[in-house]
Amino acid sequence: MLNEINGWEVVMNPRTIVARNCPGSPQYDDSSFTAILHEQGMWQRDQYWLLEWALYDLISKAESGQELCGPVFRIFSYVMSAIISSFDQNDLFEIKNLKHEELYEFRERTQIIFEAFFARRMPERVAFDEVNPLLPRTNAGSIDDKSGG
Repeated sequence: MLNEINGWEVVMNPRTIVARNCPGSPQYDDSSFTAILHEQGMWQRDQYWLLEWALYDLISKAESGQELCGPVFRIFSYVMSAIISSFDQNDLFEIKNLKHEELYEFRERTQIIFEAFFARRMPERVAFDEVNPLLPRTNAGSIDDKSGG
């Protein structure tokens, strides 16, 4: 399936999306969310939505995804380091296009989404201010527990 993000056609393959966002991957892409975040200090929402969609998709398909744990953790570490650096007044790095409130929201959202990936299930209901336009309406602004417990 193809989708258009900021004028770019993107193959909606969750494994490819993870690979193109993973620093050190042969498929790492300079137009990926993590590359733009690191090189330009910009939180590219469209690219973030794509990465978030990929993690949801991998979880919903109940694929083992064991081989993706390393790359996904690398992405998580990279993103959280950028967020922490942006909060640090002694660090020259900053995410230029987010206000502090938005940065706090995305920090929490990133943590919840990546923890859900590693737990292999979505946590109990959590509401977000911003809706991911790539997710079905039931998941776009909230996460429901799919484990039944």
